Formats: sequence, structure tokens, C-alpha cells
Amino acid sequence: MRFFTLPLLAAALIASTSVMAKPELAPAALLDYGHYEKVKELTVYGEIQQDIIQLAENNTADSDADLFVIDDINEDIEKNVLIVSLSLYIDLNSGIVKR
Repeated sequence: MRFFTLPLLAAALIASTSVMAKPELAPAALLDYGHYEKVKELTVYGEIQQDIIQLAENNTADSDADLFVIDDINEDIEKNVLIVSLSLYIDLNSGIVKR
């Protein structure tokens, strides 16, 4: 059993490094404490009952951005539509957050 553990561990590590990370939700106040570049503004639509965070994450999953901020949330009750405005940012910090 020990012989199979090492190759499986190595394969898992290699497979996990090739996966691209999805942008993470961040508060708008975070932008004041570092260097971030806005790369895209996005408006996403969903059903009024849909989870706002899940809607935003699903629509930013294929982006190269590091984080996203929810700028505005609106509802169109007549059409049963949720409208979420997002901004996508690239993190230009070198791992250090300025205070």
C-alpha cells in the first residue's frame, strides 16, 4: 500500500498546480490598502431568487482577475430579474499589504 501512496500524492500535487484560481469576492475597502488594477466591469443577470454571491462567482470563474467587487445590486420585480454590477481587479501587490 505504501508504494501507491507516493505516486498518487505526486499526481495530486501536479494536477492541483495546473488549476486556475477563480477570482475572490473582496470588499471595496480593500482597494484602499494596496495596488489593484481594474481590468473589467461586468453586469450579470439572474433570477430574483438566486444567491447573489453564487451568481457573481459563476460569472467570473473564467476570468484572469484576482478578485471582484460587487458595485451595485438591483432587482426588476416585474421581470423577476436580479442585476448585479461587478468590477474585476488584478492584484499588483507583491504579497505585502500596505497599512
